[in-house]
Amino acid sequence: MAEVAVDPYFTRFFRSMPEKPETTIRVFDRGDYYTAHGNDGLFVAKEVFGSTSVAKYYGSEGNKVPSVSLSKLKFESFARDLLLVKKYRIEVYRNKVKSGNDWFPAYKASPGNLQQLEDIIFNSNLQGDSCTAMAIRLSSKDGQRVVGVAFSDFSSQELKVCQFVENDNFANFESLLVQIGPKECLLVAKDTNTEAGIMKKTLQKANILITERKRSDFNSKDIVQDLNRLLKTENCSSLPELELSLSMEALSAIIKYLELLSDERNFNSFSLSQFDMNRYMRLDTAASLALNVEAGQGENQAYSLLGVLNHTRSPQGQRLLRQWIKQPLTDLKHIVERQNLVELFVDTVTLRQSVQGRSLKIIPDLFRLSKKLQQGKGTLQDCVIIYQAVQILPTLTDVLNSYNGNHESLLKEVFITPLEELADDFIKYREMIETTIDLDMIQHHEYLIKPSFDEELQKLRDNMSSIEEKMNVIYKKTASDLSLDVGKTLKLESNSHLGYYMRLSKKTEKLIRGQKRFIVLDARNEGVRFTVSPLKVLSEEYQGLQRVYNQQQDKFAREVVQIASGYTGPILTFNDLTAHIDALTSLAEAATSSPLGYIRPSITDKGTGNIVLTGARHPCLEKQDDISFIANDVSLLRGEDEFQIITGPNMGGKSTYIRMIGVIVLMAQVGSFVPCTSANISIVDSILARVGAGDSQLKGVSTFMSEMLETATILKTATRNSLIIIDELGRGTSTYDGFGLAWAISQHIATQIHCFCLFATHFHELTSLSDTVPTVSNRHVTAITSSDNTLTLLYKVNKGVSDQSFGIQVAEMAHFPSEVISYARQKAAELELFYNKGEGSIDEPTAKKRRTEIKEGEELIDSYLRRIDALSLETMTDSEITEELRSMREEILAQSNNSYLVGIIS
Repeated sequence: MAEVAVDPYFTRFFRSMPEKPETTIRVFDRGDYYTAHGNDGLFVAKEVFGSTSVAKYYGSEGNKVPSVSLSKLKFESFARDLLLVKKYRIEVYRNKVKSGNDWFPAYKASPGNLQQLEDIIFNSNLQGDSCTAMAIRLSSKDGQRVVGVAFSDFSSQELKVCQFVENDNFANFESLLVQIGPKECLLVAKDTNTEAGIMKKTLQKANILITERKRSDFNSKDIVQDLNRLLKTENCSSLPELELSLSMEALSAIIKYLELLSDERNFNSFSLSQFDMNRYMRLDTAASLALNVEAGQGENQAYSLLGVLNHTRSPQGQRLLRQWIKQPLTDLKHIVERQNLVELFVDTVTLRQSVQGRSLKIIPDLFRLSKKLQQGKGTLQDCVIIYQAVQILPTLTDVLNSYNGNHESLLKEVFITPLEELADDFIKYREMIETTIDLDMIQHHEYLIKPSFDEELQKLRDNMSSIEEKMNVIYKKTASDLSLDVGKTLKLESNSHLGYYMRLSKKTEKLIRGQKRFIVLDARNEGVRFTVSPLKVLSEEYQGLQRVYNQQQDKFAREVVQIASGYTGPILTFNDLTAHIDALTSLAEAATSSPLGYIRPSITDKGTGNIVLTGARHPCLEKQDDISFIANDVSLLRGEDEFQIITGPNMGGKSTYIRMIGVIVLMAQVGSFVPCTSANISIVDSILARVGAGDSQLKGVSTFMSEMLETATILKTATRNSLIIIDELGRGTSTYDGFGLAWAISQHIATQIHCFCLFATHFHELTSLSDTVPTVSNRHVTAITSSDNTLTLLYKVNKGVSDQSFGIQVAEMAHFPSEVISYARQKAAELELFYNKGEGSIDEPTAKKRRTEIKEGEELIDSYLRRIDALSLETMTDSEITEELRSMREEILAQSNNSYLVGIIS
């Protein structure tokens, strides 16, 4: 760790700096290393070194400032983790002079704005995502709540806007967050209205960094002027997007925050478009988590849906696949087209393997390279890497042309023709690289302009070569004079400080000791470095020529990079095409590498068809080594069997079953094949979920309140074409309240919304809803108990109602103490109100008979309570009241053999 350089003047300056949010870390660039101070220094010490003991304290007693230093390597690692994982901001300060305290903010970065730290964040070994910053404006118009959104998509050089009417739960906004996946969101600072508070909670729930900006940043009075400079369009005053006033205010904030106008290279390079939320399936945060679309921080990515489907070979392919999974399609034609492309790669193994192995695997991140060129940060090496990628174009086109199956015309239209046109666009580029760059030197990792490219450059190179030959003659003569082997015991070397010199080992140093013609430069462990006067003169001459030569090299290199930057359009097109091919072959690879393989689902348009799956499996669970997944059939029939109540034992597979259906529907609308033996799926406009239970204590939200908020969103958002997944609703309150809510919510969905719904519950009484609503049916997960109360879970879903939850048996499987299990059985027997002690599941007729018993028993209890209410309690003694109640109870028990009633009052 480098020594912290802190003086009293710096300490005074540091204490005078303005306050900042805790999520912003200030770092000071000191040339060869970085430092952090104060609370930031302690934070860095804990995060990087795992202890605050590494901190050193500077300043006067009682007012010392803790300080920590970071090497460049540690800073890069820390910055990546800070921005991409922890979602913090970072500010880097530099000194205007080598010594002094004239510090200024050199650059800054945040999760949604990584431009100034891209070279550190996304090095060659990382495949980072496109990081997006979003800005939001909120207003009320004509009694409606309206949200305006803007964001910049650098992967396509697009500014995008969206404006929509929002409900009380901000469900549309939450779906938009899932679709876009922003890392950071800009809001108006100190906005205290209720809607702004709800929006902040929604952003926090989605783990998105909130950045507050001045209200003046959202002023859109200059937006037309700004867009005229940024967009490729010549006159922006007539763009239809300008009518979205709130979105234009948000767009103004984005332009200022990303400082797009401060860099002339951004001028006339962007386009503006509206983001249509209705093009994609809507997923709220709860559904995204329930379906495990992406693994959370610290979780195994391999067992998320993205992890299962991700077999991409390029960074751009991975980014596009992630976008597809977050934006499942709702247009039947687009889904079918993507399915056709996946199918051709599934059916033609050699084609898929050739594309992945011979082409995609060696294509670099073209988007990042194009940005470097556009920002003027490109190098000759970047130009050569792009050239090498372009060289693959003919091979990739030939491989794709080898396909002659059912989708040949589609493949030609989508990929082959654009790739052929792209190869033509790069003809001049290839000629430039081959003419200017010395490609023979690339194998030595040197990227240089050919000397023959320029007459003056060639002359300098010839002179340098001549000097090299003369120095080599001197070297060989010296070796001969000392009787040493050339290249072994005596070596000719060079560096930028000493120029050319000779080196021999310490053992042979005595050969030159005391001889005036040998000039010793230094002695090190690796040997003694020395020179002779003729070599020294030639070396100095050579260094002078080399400086001029390097200046000429840099001049021509800048020109080559400048010309290459004019190809950012074709490079981005190449990026998009390879990303598209990579994402498709990844889906094909996932379909064929699955333990049992995937099949192509049959898709019907919204509002038509059903969801019928045969042999359905959960794609994430079946990939786990220690699991043998039990497949199940699914039949959700529109207007007949569209609402299913699933009962059964804990750990029996209810949650897995309903989530599996959601994941398969999502995969189908992504265009992927699905883990079934056959599948017919109707397009849904959204998947809405209420799954799992957990308090949000930091936000002051209980389990029950959390599930009520999520359920309220579902009821207000769902349409006839939605898929709803509900798991264990109503367990956060009393049994009676919970059952009442579960019944009311289920009845509303089944009778008012009429969408596909899967409702897993432990309220067995809820199954009687099927008696009154014809579109409701019951399913149960099966289990068997033996005579010794051993429980065997079968994980099979069948029609009908489960007769018990097998809670005690599950506790026994979890190795509860035997005395606890014994006491639980005793209390369960005492509290048994209705169910017999039969094993397994019961059929629908038996369940119906028992529900009738409950209804009759409740009527008798109601009568019993009315008789109690009619007693003159004011005039009766306690013993008279007790005797009267006993008499009434015995009378009812004598008149009825209703087991439900007997279980309550006996």
